[in-house]
Amino acid sequence: MATFQVPQFIEEKAKIVGPLTLPQFIYIAIGGGVVFLSFKIFSFFLSVIIGMVVAAITIALAFVKINGQAMPKVATAAFLYFWTPRVYAWNRTVKETSFDDSEIERIRAMRNHVSIQQKLQSIALNIATGKIFSSERERDEKKKDDRFQVVTYLTGERKVAKRIDY
Repeated sequence: MATFQVPQFIEEKAKIVGPLTLPQFIYIAIGGGVVFLSFKIFSFFLSVIIGMVVAAITIALAFVKINGQAMPKVATAAFLYFWTPRVYAWNRTVKETSFDDSEIERIRAMRNHVSIQQKLQSIALNIATGKIFSSERERDEKKKDDRFQVVTYLTGERKVAKRIDY
């Protein structure tokens, strides 16, 4: 049976320049160059302030890791997060409801057992309120009003919907 060597330390980057990886060396070289130029161009006090700021940024870029991620990657992600527009979309989820057939059957049974006296009272109430006998003009106005109706959904949302009688 053949034996194979399993690679180890895959997550470590190769040390190219002494104890530094190539990206670390490049950050430190650029930072050192900026500090050197600031000492040649500006006065001593101003160049010390610029040198301290540049050295802090250079050391952070070269050596700091946040949650296992290198600082340049974190800085790029932070910049893109603040720079790009964000869209927050919220989709309401509606719970599905089911009707119990036994409840419908119980209501039908109650309607069948209503006495004649209760039916007469219901008819009298409809006559008194004008639901049964109304003029043609009133019926036409009701037709116009009945074309649209406010509908309340199970979620509590209210919308105006066109009424269609089949």
